[in-house]
Amino acid sequence: MKVKEWDADYDVIVLGFGGAGATAARFAADNGAKVLLVDAAPFGHEGGNTRYSAQHVAMAYNFDKLAKYYHKLAAPFTIPEKTLDTYLHGMVNMPKYFEKYLDVKAFQWSRNVKSGDKLDKKDHMAEYPEYDGSKTFDFALVHNRDFDAALWKLLRKKVLDRKENIDIWLNSKAKDLIQDSEKRAIIGVAIERNHHLYYIHAKNGVVLATGGFENNNQLQQNFLHISHLTPFGTLYNKGAGVIMAAKVGAQLWHMSNYESLGVIPGYTFAEDEGHRGRQIGHWNLLYSGSIFAIANDGTRFMKEDAKFRHGHIYTHGDYVIPHAYDNAWLVMDEWMRFKKKKSKLQKKKVN
Repeated sequence: MKVKEWDADYDVIVLGFGGAGATAARFAADNGAKVLLVDAAPFGHEGGNTRYSAQHVAMAYNFDKLAKYYHKLAAPFTIPEKTLDTYLHGMVNMPKYFEKYLDVKAFQWSRNVKSGDKLDKKDHMAEYPEYDGSKTFDFALVHNRDFDAALWKLLRKKVLDRKENIDIWLNSKAKDLIQDSEKRAIIGVAIERNHHLYYIHAKNGVVLATGGFENNNQLQQNFLHISHLTPFGTLYNKGAGVIMAAKVGAQLWHMSNYESLGVIPGYTFAEDEGHRGRQIGHWNLLYSGSIFAIANDGTRFMKEDAKFRHGHIYTHGDYVIPHAYDNAWLVMDEWMRFKKKKSKLQKKKVN
């Protein structure tokens, strides 16, 4: 895309005002940059999935043990060691980062939890406790409760505290990355705002923090072989970053992997288009009694009591994401329906 005239100049443009985008904008500003922070969501809905998440931040106490654990998680696939080391060092240093950058002493779940704290009881912190190195894994929180957007509010405040150096455009959609035709460097972004297309120049780079494509059915079909997913988080992650990056020649990586929660791995109750899914707090009610999951042909397709591993289930010696059928159903008898009524777990279509 050629641009004859820029509408504005910034040192750095950050696309996406979730946890990653907020952090990128904050640190760019702290290093003297004038920043434009852009998000497709309207006011009150910005924050990406960080806003809706449990507010848990993965952390650990021992690098070597953590490395063993993550290599086992990745096996048999390879991971760039430099990328993995950066990630793991960040986890080990997370409590220090909380104090240094968020002005909060991290609440370390396994060490600080007390009776009366508004947190679920955990027998172990790591999701795969049987793997070597898992015991070093823990969660850092900003206080002794979760699912309250506390971390997101803190990250947002750090951005607003720097309003002299960070301009925020909400309800604004990044449409294209603008690339230098000779050097191939990304030098700006075309942004649709108030029904007008603006061409914004970035002197020192563009940060893509636009999230995934859980609200883009076409990309779900292309990469996941699924026709429709019901998102638990934001309704504004539509794969814009993936699409823009591909246009300028970026290589895509691990596009078939996704994280899912729900009643049974990968499923939640179906909702109308444009509505967030409901996470069922008592998904373990499937573990016993006269209740099972079936596909459209009336056959079962998984163990209903499969252990919860962010959508992955154990099958033939490995943990995999199960195929998500377009239509799946929970079936139970009247006694079970009555027993589960208080938790609203009734015969319903799920997806």
